[in-house]
Amino acid sequence: MKDELVVMPIFENLGIISEFLQERIKREHLASRKVWELLLVADEICTHIIQFRKYDSSMGKMKITWNGCPDKVMITIETPGVPFNPLDLNSKDIAKEEEEEALGGMGIHLVKQMIDEFVYNRTGNINVIKLIKFRRSRRNRNSK
Repeated sequence: MKDELVVMPIFENLGIISEFLQERIKREHLASRKVWELLLVADEICTHIIQFRKYDSSMGKMKITWNGCPDKVMITIETPGVPFNPLDLNSKDIAKEEEEEALGGMGIHLVKQMIDEFVYNRTGNINVIKLIKFRRSRRNRNSK
């Protein structure tokens, strides 16, 4: 099942995003640890996107898409604007500054450990981030 939410990338909307994801997760019957990890990772990534907005006045609304598949669940986060990959913190001074200012404090290094796959790409002027969590544990995780 696929669902979408479109919101402005502002801190006040983190609660709306969390509620949206929690409603979808309930339908998936995921293990509680996987639920916790998905929600933490989504919150951390959205927080970094919102913080980056101060450097990108062209950033428009953020679209969050939920896709539940038989073998995995996927959260896709799309934002128009300048290229910004929250996991590629070493490549940009701005991103380093964002990591230092992060409110969540969890850190991107933990995001990499909690998610099974993280995919970043650009489609036209859109940053596309895919957070993938498999229903069953995988011994050989793809490199992040």
